[in-house]
Amino acid sequence: MLEIHLFRLLLSVFCIFMIDDSLWEIGASHMIYMPWHARSVLNAVGLACQPVMCFIWYLFSEVRMKHQLFGRKWFLPVTAAPMLISVILIFSSLQTGLIFYSDAVSEYHGPLYDLVMVFDFIYLLLVTIHAVIKSIRAKSRSIKKGYFTMITFVLFPFAAGILDSIVPDTPTMAPSILSALLLFFVNVQEMQIYSDALTGLNNRRRSDQILEEYIEKADASNGFYLFMIDVNRFKLINDKYGHLEGDRALQTIASSLTQVSGKYPVFLSRWGGDEFLIIGTQSALEPVSSFVELLHQQVEGDADRFHLPYRLSISVGYSLCMSSSMPPKELTAAADRMLYEDKRLAHQKE
Repeated sequence: MLEIHLFRLLLSVFCIFMIDDSLWEIGASHMIYMPWHARSVLNAVGLACQPVMCFIWYLFSEVRMKHQLFGRKWFLPVTAAPMLISVILIFSSLQTGLIFYSDAVSEYHGPLYDLVMVFDFIYLLLVTIHAVIKSIRAKSRSIKKGYFTMITFVLFPFAAGILDSIVPDTPTMAPSILSALLLFFVNVQEMQIYSDALTGLNNRRRSDQILEEYIEKADASNGFYLFMIDVNRFKLINDKYGHLEGDRALQTIASSLTQVSGKYPVFLSRWGGDEFLIIGTQSALEPVSSFVELLHQQVEGDADRFHLPYRLSISVGYSLCMSSSMPPKELTAAADRMLYEDKRLAHQKE
């Protein structure tokens, strides 16, 4: 909810910026008569919107990336300081001319104009550095793509800011920010379509697409494995400890599978409920028994490391596809049969 509120606030400030910038352009181009004092006020409002937008984007990004410092009492006052200094300097320039000054002809940059630009870019740079670090550490491709989207967001206003410093009064900032917002929104929507909300993994819709792509390329020399993974005794976890603890168990499983999958060129998804799916080439996963054993060890090891109040284990079934004519249902059914045989043996041992 905080992410939503911050993004709405960002869009609201941007709308103010767009309206203000349009009015200023009308006055600056002398399409209608506008007193230079009014044009100067519009310029101040437009300039002040930029550090405010950069600050809100910074807050939104840190919330989205779950920055551990966000909840500290000093975080907001300290991080808001550059934005507040910029806004104060901009509006005081109506008298001092430190950031900009105006006359009947146009507006001009003052001696401290670049300082405000530096403050703006500090926010964008901090987001970029944090997103790069998180992207390097992330194992899931979909998560990496989310961080990459936040990195590319910065490029548009950064380029516009450089151009404005070289060629003053160039109307590029508003289109650049709009382009960045649209790109970010489209990418987030796409990720939501193909991502599982609880675990952050790919979802079944994406799994179906990837499976079809693998089947199309399959032949005797280019086979692939499909793994079906199921959480043992998951219903008991939900019944005894509640659905929130069940969600935690699924997130732990997802994290464990991601740790193993990150070592191989494979596709990982949440198939649905407490079932997960992994697809990988035969050449990358042979011997397959070693890969399956790694999955078991990682899940059980993480459960012990997190001191969960229940035993957490998985059952695994797999099938091998070596023909592009193999129906997807037949492939998943074969893996499913092996999965439930593995689950039956696991229950016998308990």
